[in-house]
Amino acid sequence: MGLNVHPSQAPVVPSLHGEEVPSRENQRYSNVLLVDDSKFLADILTMFFQLDGYTARAAYGGRHAIELIEDEVPDIAFLDIDMPDIDGLQLAKHIRESKRACGTTLVALSGWDEEPNKQKAREAGFDHFISKPVEAPAIREFMKKLEEEA
Repeated sequence: MGLNVHPSQAPVVPSLHGEEVPSRENQRYSNVLLVDDSKFLADILTMFFQLDGYTARAAYGGRHAIELIEDEVPDIAFLDIDMPDIDGLQLAKHIRESKRACGTTLVALSGWDEEPNKQKAREAGFDHFISKPVEAPAIREFMKKLEEEA
């Protein structure tokens, strides 16, 4: 199951510092999808985004991601490259070919950050590339920069 929550069922979550979490619904990137075959990593990142006020869902593989995207198109999707069923490159191509989801911003997550791998990610349709291991402060800064550019 993980931490997949439909926006209408999402609980109000206070921040760790006691203040209210700001609403992100009027921002360009309010709806986030995390796709990783590591359930632990996908759930941790999803929880991080939810605590920061985003609507976030986790998928544990490419097929699961396609099902979630058919249900609700995310504004931004973080896709692990190395997954067993449908890898992140194939998933990115599928999303880019989709009439509904082709405008989703795609971020590759990979431990293989050499230039040939980054080039393959660009060719598959990724907009950005983040090297693993992923840390919360770096993701927060990345999202802040994206919102400023939007």
